Amino acid sequence: MKKVFLSLSLLFVMGAVFGQEVKYGLKAGVNFANQTFSSSGISVSLSSLTSFHFHGFVDYGVSPNFSIQPGIGVSGKGFKSDSGEEEAEVNVMYLDIPVNALAKFPVSFGKIFLGGGPYAGVKLSEKYKLEGETLDEDESSFNTADFGVNFLGGLEFNNGLTLNANYGLGLINVMKDSELADVTAKNKVFSLSVGFLF
Repeated sequence: MKKVFLSLSLLFVMGAVFGQEVKYGLKAGVNFANQTFSSSGISVSLSSLTSFHFHGFVDYGVSPNFSIQPGIGVSGKGFKSDSGEEEAEVNVMYLDIPVNALAKFPVSFGKIFLGGGPYAGVKLSEKYKLEGETLDEDESSFNTADFGVNFLGGLEFNNGLTLNANYGLGLINVMKDSELADVTAKNKVFSLSVGFLF
């Protein structure tokens, strides 16, 4: 919890350093999460898992058409496997800390924005379901850390409402070393959200 408070404090302090215009925002929406498994040069992706995200962020206006947008929030990741006989789900919840750079293009109703940047994630929990039943697991299968890049775009209306699309591409192996030592897994998440800038 101390790390969360420290991260939030840093977001506010950065406003005094970088921001010509500082706005605060919230956004929430749906995640379509998956993982890419790789072994011996072969990559496989399973079915997408539907989850959610909720983020707070600060929008630092470096110029009228460019801003830096650090944030913090929770994001559901994982994957779903449907063999035709049994359906299994792996739900992994992360605390994500993205820092995105946005280019903004003025239009009559507000702005269109495009951008991207890195994110760091810390695993909060992991759950497994088989045919809708939650399984009890004594050992964790995933590492604590995740790291990757975001690509995002959307609309920012004059009244502060935002519509956002985001793609998060994991760059590191999130699976713990095990008997499947030659298998790596990387997160990938497509998100849609609605937000508001204050």
